[in-house]
Order: sequence, then C-alpha cells, then structure tokens
Amino acid sequence: STLKQLKAYAEQFGTSIDEVYVINSINEKKFKKSYVFIPYSDAYIQMLMEKGISLQPVNISYNEFIWPIGDPEKITSGLGRRWGRFHPGVDIPAPKGTLVRAAMEGKVIYAGYCGNYGNSITLEHRDNYITRYAHNSVLLVKVGDYVQKGQVIALVGSTGRSTGNHLHFEIRCADIPLNPLDILPEKNLIIMKNPK
Repeated sequence: STLKQLKAYAEQFGTSIDEVYVINSINEKKFKKSYVFIPYSDAYIQMLMEKGISLQPVNISYNEFIWPIGDPEKITSGLGRRWGRFHPGVDIPAPKGTLVRAAMEGKVIYAGYCGNYGNSITLEHRDNYITRYAHNSVLLVKVGDYVQKGQVIALVGSTGRSTGNHLHFEIRCADIPLNPLDILPEKNLIIMKNPK
C-alpha cells in the first residue's frame, strides 16, 4: 500500500512517517498527492557526502526576500525537529497587532483559517517559491490579490495551535521547506534551540 511504501522510504532516509505528513501537508485519511518530499536526516546527508554526491544549491539573490516582521529580536523555534516532529519554518515572537509584511512580491493563493496554522496566508512567487504566514489575528488580503514586497498583509496573533503571539513563517521552493535564516537578510538575533 501507499502508506507502507511511505513508511519504508521514511525509514530509508532516517526520518519518520509523521515528519513526511507534516512537511508535505498530508492528511493520512485524504492522501491524494502524486509525489511527496521525504525529509532526510543529518546522517543520510553525511552518507551522501562520503559517497561524493553533492546537493544542488538553490540560487537566491541577496536581499530578494525581506523579513516579514520589521525588526525581530529573536527566533523561538527554527526549521527542523521540534518535540519529535518536523517544524517547517521559523517562529518570530511579536506583540499582537504587529504588522506582517510580504517577504517578496507575489500572488495570494490562500487566505483563511487553516487548522494548526490558524489565520494563515500563503503567497506564490516566481520560480516555484511560496511563503506562508501563520497564527495571525487579522488577515488584510484575499485570494487572488497581488501584493508587493513589504506590503502589510496581516497582523500578528495567536490563532490555531499557538502558545502565544508570534508569526510562524515558511519559505518553500517546489513545496520543499527551506531555512528562512539562510535566505533572509542577516540580523543579530537570539536564536533559541528547538526542544527535542
């Protein structure tokens, strides 16, 4: 079955079926995707490097993306394993009502309430990039709108599965989560370690 195959692939790459579900936004009961991304472990990457297999870099110009929160001071959760599951973005704490800006110009492909993400916006950009902005208190754009880089699209909140006011922010390319800290302009931030 498809589920057994997915579990086998997850095991092969040193990850879990739960992480495959989260990273691909899959509901176990409504599995309709024709392909999935399998997140691989550090050990798997090391094995590839030892075999001389290099990873393909994603090319992004410096300052192509901007921070969605004007002047963040810290990151409370980063991309990677957290509480035994995969966390596909970064959490930026900010007071309720703080302005959330589009990190890059693009088209709104989702704006509404989305389960654990709460009030969430997804923007589609060039070259298969998307950005996601979650847990907002208020959404200021709708599906189909075109937004400019830096345009205010929402206000920070704590909707969905959230422990306090913050913005959950993701950057994906071809639906694969990238680390925003590798892409956004460098800032002197306090970066807290994800709890195991």
